[in-house]
Amino acid sequence: MNPHTASVQMRARSVRADSANGAWVRALSAALLLTLVACREAPPEAAPTVVASVVVEPAASAVFSETVDAYGTVSYPPRQLRIADSAAELVVDQILVSPGQAVAAGEVLMRIHATANSALELRKAQTDLQFAQQARTRALKLFAQQLATNADVDLTRQAADIAQATLANAQSRVGNVTATDIRAEAPTVIASVDVARGAIVPAGTPLLHLADSGRLQVRLGIEPADLARVREAQSVTVTGIYDTSLAVTGVIDKVVSQIDPQSRLAEAIVNLPQTPGLIPGAMVRAQIELARKAGAISVLHSAVLHAGERPYVYVLRNGIAHQVWVGIGQDDGKRTEIQSGLAAGDPVVVAGNYVLEEGMSAVSSQADATSKPAAQ
Repeated sequence: MNPHTASVQMRARSVRADSANGAWVRALSAALLLTLVACREAPPEAAPTVVASVVVEPAASAVFSETVDAYGTVSYPPRQLRIADSAAELVVDQILVSPGQAVAAGEVLMRIHATANSALELRKAQTDLQFAQQARTRALKLFAQQLATNADVDLTRQAADIAQATLANAQSRVGNVTATDIRAEAPTVIASVDVARGAIVPAGTPLLHLADSGRLQVRLGIEPADLARVREAQSVTVTGIYDTSLAVTGVIDKVVSQIDPQSRLAEAIVNLPQTPGLIPGAMVRAQIELARKAGAISVLHSAVLHAGERPYVYVLRNGIAHQVWVGIGQDDGKRTEIQSGLAAGDPVVVAGNYVLEEGMSAVSSQADATSKPAAQ
C-alpha cells in the first residue's frame, strides 16, 4: 500500500471515530437533560394554617370581697342559757337526758331526792312553826286575861309568820323528801349535764344547762394583726371543717379586744341561726368580709397567663387571637379582677389559651354558664 492510500484510510477511521464520539456525547447530554427534567423539584406547597380550638367567655362585671379567715367553735349564746340548779342539798337518782338532746315541755329531765340534811331542815322548819303557833295561842289567852300586852301578841304573831314562811321555803326546796322529778318548762335543748348519777349535790349547784334551740354562737379566734379591721355587723360565712356543705351566714355581734394569754388571739363572737348538722362543740372555719368592691371587670382565673411577672390574656376577634396585657387586682381562686386592659363584654379566651400565639386563628365555644359571676 502506498503512503497516500494509507493516509486516506487513517483519515476515514478518524472521521468515523469522531462521529461515534459525537453520538455518544449527544446521547449523554440527552440523558442528563432528561434526568434534570425528571429530578426538577415541584413548586413548594403552602404550609397548612394552624387553627386552635378554644373556649371564650366575655369579661363581666363582678363583686369582689376582701376577707380574712378565722377558726372557732360552735356553742350556745350565754344569754340564752338557763340553769336548772339544786335549791337544797340533794341526791341525783336518775339522769334521763344527754347533752345535745332536744326535749319537749313537761318532759322529765332528772329524778332527785333530798339528803338527810335537807330532810332535817324540813322537819326543823315544821317544828319551829308548831312552837310559834303554840306561843301565839298562849299569848292570845293571856291577852284575854289581861296578862299580856298587845306588843306580846304582835311578837308571837310575827314569830309564827316567820316560821310559816321558813317552812314554805323549805318545802319548795326540799319537796316531800321522797323522789322528785325535774321537768322542762318549755321546749329546749340540753346544753350540758353538770352532775353525775348518785352525786350528793350542795344547794345552789347547777344540775343542767338548758338552751334555746333557735340560735347558735361561734367564738372566732382573730389574729392581732387583723383585729383593727374586724368590726361589729360584718358579714361572716361559717362552714364546717369536716363537712363544707354545712354553711351558714351570720354577722359579728361582739369583738373582744383582748388577747387570750393561751391562744394569743383576740375573739369575735358571731350569732348564727340554728342549722341542721351544725352542732355545739363543732369546729368551724369562717370567712369575715372586711370590704366589698362592686362593678369590677373580671375573667375566669384560668384566662390570665403570665410572661415573667407580667399578666396578659388572649382576646378573640374575628377568629384571630390577640394578646392583651392587663392589670390585675383581687383573685378569689375562681375569678380575677381586671383593673386595666379590658372592657366588659370583651371575648376572652378562658381555655386553650396556652397554645395560642399572637395572630393565630382559632375557633371558639362559649364557656359553661356556671363559670360566670352570679348577678348581684
